[in-house]
Order: sequence, then C-alpha cells, then structure tokens
Amino acid sequence: MDVFAYLSQQARQTQVVVMAGGEGKRMGYINVPKPLIELNGETLLARCIRYMASNGFGEIIVLTKFREVVKEAEKLASQGYNIRYALDPPLKKVGKGKALKHALDTGVLDPNRRIFVVFPDDLFLDGSLPLRFLASHLEAVNRLGVWGSVAVTSGLQLPYGYVEIDTHGLATSFKEKPVLPIHVSIGLYIFEPPALRLLQETVNMNTEEVVEFENTLLPMLAEKNKLHVFIVPRDAWLPINTLKELEDALKVLSSNKT
Repeated sequence: MDVFAYLSQQARQTQVVVMAGGEGKRMGYINVPKPLIELNGETLLARCIRYMASNGFGEIIVLTKFREVVKEAEKLASQGYNIRYALDPPLKKVGKGKALKHALDTGVLDPNRRIFVVFPDDLFLDGSLPLRFLASHLEAVNRLGVWGSVAVTSGLQLPYGYVEIDTHGLATSFKEKPVLPIHVSIGLYIFEPPALRLLQETVNMNTEEVVEFENTLLPMLAEKNKLHVFIVPRDAWLPINTLKELEDALKVLSSNKT
C-alpha cells in the first residue's frame, strides 16, 4: 500500500469531532450560535465539515448544546455527509472536556478509535492541512509513542501596540502590533485511545465548574511526553472570534477564491 492510500485509509477510520458549542454573542450575533454564522453564504459548520470531507475524513460527529446546530447537522447529513451528533449533558456548566467525556461515555464516540478534534470558527487556507497533520501524527505515534498531537503556528500577532517601560515610567520602545515568538494552538487536535481513556478517568462530570480538555488532558499529555506538535505557517490560519476577524476572513477568502 502506498503512502497516499495508507493515509486515505487512516482518514476514513478516524472520527472527526466538531466542537460546535460556541456562542456568537461576542460577535454581536445574539440569537445565532457561532457555528451557524455565515461566511460567503455558507455556515461555519458547513464549511468545516466540507473541508474535512474534502481531505477524506468521512465520519463526522458534531458536539453541541444548540438544537439549531443539530438541525443544520441533519440538513448536511441529508446532502450525503456521514454525520451524527450529541447534545451536551444536561449540566449547568459543561465545557469541551465534559462534552467529550459525555460523548465517549454514551457511545456516541468510540473510545477505542482515534479522534480528530476541529472547531468551526478556525478556518484554514491550506487545502491539505488535515491530511498532512494526520500523517505527522501517525509518524510520531510510531516513532515516539505519543498519545496525541496539537497543531500550532509560530508567532502570535498582538492586536495592540507593545510598550516597554523603564523604572522612571518612560517608554524605551514602542512596537505596533508585534509578532511574539511563541507557538500558538490553532484548534486542531488528534487523540489516540490512551488519551481518550485518560480523559474519561480524569474529567469529573460532577464538578460545578466548566471543564476544558485544553486545561486538563493537554497538560497531562505534555507532562507525560505524550503530546506531539505539528507546526504550520501563521498565514494558513484564520481564527474567527470577533467581527473584525470575520470581516478579514471574508476579504481573504474573496481574494483567494477559497
């Protein structure tokens, strides 16, 4: 079996988990969940699913707290996508960690198979990025025995001016919107069954606090030296968390015809 055929097979065997519980309030969309915000006439959820399907990932599971998102998922399923969904557990405070554990515990997700976690509000301009990320992850599993992988970009551009100040209260430098030399997670994660079991064992569904897997599972994997990092160019990622970022994404997509 050649490399592409092997990757295609692994993609088909991977469960893609779309975390679709975000709200649109910060962006001014009071009555529309963030996954249903439209970009060039297509919801962010539909765009995310189409993108992953174009890379050969055929099994999509949508996790959400919104009935409206479920309806959109059902509409997309009627168009030929292999989609199922799970509503968040009926708890006052959930978070992505509890949502994932609930889906695993209830059988919506198979804990014995790999998952690829994505978010509708993270857009990517590299058409083959998910498949290349999977290839890098599989190589790290075989070579290093990792349990999970995170995709990051090198450099974070601040949205504000950066000022350095001396002991006298005088500015020693001023840099407008500098790029900080750090690695930033871009919302793509792959977890193998051992990582999923660790999540199930450690996430407490009875706590009254929101539980995010970024604050629980990922630090534990890093401490165990079981977390692989895949670096992508900074200009390949378009996060959509503000109206300005939505407007910027529209401009970029229009110019790129993506």
